[in-house]
Amino acid sequence: MFVTEKLKTFSWVNVGNPDHEDFEKLQTEYKIDEDTISDILDPDEQPRFEVEDDYKVIIVRFPIINREMDTLWHTEPLSIIYSSNRVITVCRKRCDLLDKLKKADKTSREEFILNIIYYIAESYLRSLKELNKRVIDSKKILLERVRKKELLDLLDVENSYTLYMAGLKGNVAVLDKLEKVRGFVKTEETKELSEDARIELSQGIEVVTSYSKMLKSIKETFESVINMDSNTYINRLTMWNIILVVPTVIVGYYGMNVRLPFADNAQIATAIFVLIMVLLLGFAMFSLIRRRVF
Repeated sequence: MFVTEKLKTFSWVNVGNPDHEDFEKLQTEYKIDEDTISDILDPDEQPRFEVEDDYKVIIVRFPIINREMDTLWHTEPLSIIYSSNRVITVCRKRCDLLDKLKKADKTSREEFILNIIYYIAESYLRSLKELNKRVIDSKKILLERVRKKELLDLLDVENSYTLYMAGLKGNVAVLDKLEKVRGFVKTEETKELSEDARIELSQGIEVVTSYSKMLKSIKETFESVINMDSNTYINRLTMWNIILVVPTVIVGYYGMNVRLPFADNAQIATAIFVLIMVLLLGFAMFSLIRRRVF
């Protein structure tokens, strides 16, 4: 869907959820070549900056909740195609952060593009806070009881951190290239915007790094707890097996067709059998309790 907004120094064309007809219009009316459109269609396209004959292409990635992907908190590419008097933004999904751009953010073409990058950096920080909240909630549940669902949620968050780190670093590289373009960062406003965007992106990278370390520590702790619990259960089962073997051996021995002491006197034989079994079981239980197996 095409939405065109004419501004003071340039016009903005926003293409959201494009279909085949929209891409044909980009080719015929706006002279966007087929290779660029192919890159726009690629959901795994990484952040980059390219210079074509009649326009320049910026691809950045922004955080999004994508229920179609294995990882819920995903990133999506946003393509920014700009020329001397026009800026075209194309996104396969709806990019809500573009709706936050105010009229003051669209004073010039350069300020407009830098504001988009700045808002993307802010959206990463907001998403990271939500992800960290999920980690804390899962940790509270795991402290009470280790469950598979919460462990899988932590794995999903870890995958999101990896995607966010790649997106943030790629966006920083794009910003580096934009600052080197002659005449792009030329006013005090654009310099300040570029610096603000860089600070937000750098902060996002630091937050991802610290959160990833914390998540790794949590996972390693619970993995150790699970291993310790498994070893404890195995030890207990082994000890119970040993305890139950004692009466089985004694009963089996007395059940053999062998002449045994007091075999003619059933009462004495039973008493001796019970006494021996109780003593052996008592000794086994005492040894286990002393070693704190139970």
